[in-house]
Amino acid sequence: MPSCSVHHCVLFLLTLTLTTDPGAATEFPIYAKLHQPVILPCEAPCSGRAKWSLDSKRDVVFARCDQTSCTSVQQGFNMSHDQYKRGDLSLTITNPDYSMRKTYTCECSQSDYATVRLRISPVFSAVQMRSGEDLKLDLSVPESVEVIYRGSDSADGVQICTVTDRTLECNTEYTPRTSLSNSELTLRVWRGESGTYTIRNLDYKEDIRVYAVSVSVGVGSPLAVSRFSDSAPVRSSS
Repeated sequence: MPSCSVHHCVLFLLTLTLTTDPGAATEFPIYAKLHQPVILPCEAPCSGRAKWSLDSKRDVVFARCDQTSCTSVQQGFNMSHDQYKRGDLSLTITNPDYSMRKTYTCECSQSDYATVRLRISPVFSAVQMRSGEDLKLDLSVPESVEVIYRGSDSADGVQICTVTDRTLECNTEYTPRTSLSNSELTLRVWRGESGTYTIRNLDYKEDIRVYAVSVSVGVGSPLAVSRFSDSAPVRSSS
């Protein structure tokens, strides 16, 4: 069986499932990397007006096309007129962030052809620290979250803190060494606390950020944080 790219495979599945019964589009999840362009697929022959709108409020339109041209109604949401003429109504979101995690619907002439729920993939970071240093956790999301700690030798994670309406609550063990400033949670870590620290949405239980932390003995200058895709962490200058 010939292979296909992820985008074209998704387009094929959406076409097979949805274009046979417009108006009854099944919801599909699409995962985007934070601040990296993502395509919401929609493929259907459309000779009329096509648009992408908010599924729950159809008068909130992000982009639209007709026989003449395509228009970006909201900045950062684009449709291609060349693609529209070929039956590809896909929407490109140029800089997705957490505020854009919504459900979007692709329409042509008032018939639904795709309903896509946009999600943001977790951001993974590797951190090397010394015992007694402060771990900085990024909480720059608009919703309530929990912090889950799973030790290096443990199969299960445990909730150590929650943040709701910018109010921090932690387990007794962590309260004296944890603080919240704006969107940053600071946690003093000690030897034996290597493992993963996960920022998770409280309502939907979706992981937002995952920190793989390695704690060594001794107190010194903090070490830099790096993405897994980057080179190994480098010690910051003193």
